Amino acid sequence: MSPAATIRNHITLTQALGTVGAYVQSGYVLFGLELRAKDGQEPIVNLNLPTDSHFEDGLRQIMTQIPGYEYEVVSPHMINIFPIGAKKDSGDLLNTPVPQFDAISVDAGQILTSPSDYIPELAARLYPRKPGEPYGFGGVAVRSTAPPVTLHLKNATIRDILNAASEAMEEFPPQYPPVGWAYLPQPNPSLPAGGKHSWMFVFTAPRNWKAFQ
Repeated sequence: MSPAATIRNHITLTQALGTVGAYVQSGYVLFGLELRAKDGQEPIVNLNLPTDSHFEDGLRQIMTQIPGYEYEVVSPHMINIFPIGAKKDSGDLLNTPVPQFDAISVDAGQILTSPSDYIPELAARLYPRKPGEPYGFGGVAVRSTAPPVTLHLKNATIRDILNAASEAMEEFPPQYPPVGWAYLPQPNPSLPAGGKHSWMFVFTAPRNWKAFQ
């Protein structure tokens, strides 16, 4: 990481991961986060990394401040952080099975922030309908200037698809840094989808991310 000390107090988990990621000197790391937050707020942590700390030091320090979470290295550049046991919970939204997923020339960022628009199995869980009731979405999709991606997955989960969309950005030109993702549910049985479901980017790649691929 950066040769200088890094001190940040009372920052959100995504801010802390972004800080650690931005100071990586010989590569980059992306994160996929499944959060369990109180009152819609993600965990708050502190960073106090002395001179010449390594990425592992930063990740370890963050994880010790969010009890109840674990992490998994998914690929050389992707790490998932999620509540302990979440990956084995069949009721977890991100474990929804998707037998076949095909996305041709689409905006990867849109998959990360509006996944139900691209994954019918997710839409069916979030927006259940009665038999015979019409089903569909309206609105205008906003396409970024980043190159489109194409994904083909079989026997995947929502989590797998989000990871794949982030990892597809690793093929982008240097001016388009890849991003990770975060999912923040706010349960509320009175709402049609069982609560609020928020999806967002997680920015952690340094400016020179492409130089060390």
